[in-house]
Amino acid sequence: MNKRKHYGRKIKKTKNLYRKKKTAGQKAFGTVMLVLAVSAIAFLGFCIGKPLLDYLGNIGTKDVPEWTPAASYSEKQESGVPEDTSAPAGTEVPDSSAPVSNTETDKDVQSGFDSETAAGTTEATPQIADDMIISAVEVPASALANRSSLSAVLAKAKSGGYDAAIVQLKDKSGYFHYKTEIEGAEELISGSMTLDEIIGVFRENGMTPVAEIAVLSDNMGCKTFPEMCFKVNDGSGWSWLDRYGTRWANPEYDATREYFAKISAELITGGFESILLTDVAFPEVTTNDIYFDAAYMTADRYKLLYNVIKAGNIAEINALDVLGETLGRTAEILYDKSRLHDNKIALVISRSDLTVEAGYPADAKSLVESVLYRAQEKTGDLPIIPVIDGQSFDDAEKAKIIAALGDMGYDSYIMR
Repeated sequence: MNKRKHYGRKIKKTKNLYRKKKTAGQKAFGTVMLVLAVSAIAFLGFCIGKPLLDYLGNIGTKDVPEWTPAASYSEKQESGVPEDTSAPAGTEVPDSSAPVSNTETDKDVQSGFDSETAAGTTEATPQIADDMIISAVEVPASALANRSSLSAVLAKAKSGGYDAAIVQLKDKSGYFHYKTEIEGAEELISGSMTLDEIIGVFRENGMTPVAEIAVLSDNMGCKTFPEMCFKVNDGSGWSWLDRYGTRWANPEYDATREYFAKISAELITGGFESILLTDVAFPEVTTNDIYFDAAYMTADRYKLLYNVIKAGNIAEINALDVLGETLGRTAEILYDKSRLHDNKIALVISRSDLTVEAGYPADAKSLVESVLYRAQEKTGDLPIIPVIDGQSFDDAEKAKIIAALGDMGYDSYIMR
């Protein structure tokens, strides 16, 4: 009993009191540190939390209807996806040379494709022949590896009845498949031949050359020349990226117009009398992309496309975008046909787009005839060059299609 009443309790109590006094001071310091930590976490959450949640929330979501209600040839959903984890979705590291948008876009239409270069000189695009009749086949970019490979492909095309060939000299990524001499574009060169060498091989084989260049889809070109890029809508100067991390050139910027004026002039001077333009269209963007500037989703945005349309004399659009009740994304250049500067329209006809399930004829010949008759209602007097997606049809079908085109009065066509 005495042991229970006297077991050192006072000593332990004194020691506990000492600990409590010491802990009180620590708690005061800990409270301050906790407040600072919470503030830091809140700040970081404000900076990166919302973009991250927005990005994660977009994964696996259903497509949102596009700005233009017409059916599109692609159902890919375009939304901001970060190229770098240090940047918000749909943005890229900012550059210090963010361009100022043109406010008088119609001036480019009125003055043609003339532009003031950085050096202060005026560069006018040479006139392109618009009366050329071609039966062309598109040759693979790999054919530009050297003179012998290109010559072999052209010889085969000529023996197949074609009098012209299309070579893609600038692709959707922004790479040049020839040795361009445009200042600053050295890192964009992926080809080994000069324009003189390419044209020389065409002449040797008696074939008409047609250059193909991608325009607004220009990922690496925009990385090299960031002043051409679409920018995110927060004024930060960051480059906008689609869901695949691809940059797009903005047709409103002077830098974009000047860039393609230089490319066009180089090709014309090099010997190409016809230039086929692809991707003369805005990127596919859905309303859940919070970083794309809403100013480029308005009904009159099509006017900006005419800033670059004179880079060539043939503009490619997709048949499916023409056949809808409202002209779709790639056919927006048809909204004001008076501004096309005598461009011909290369109308892409593909079985993968125009399916039987959607009500289009199963027979290849009937399909092409139906598409072209319906397209003429939308294109009016504009000259059309049918572009047949060769992978959609077998050789027998191609022969019937070519015969049908002749019967319908189409002097020119392209087999892709």
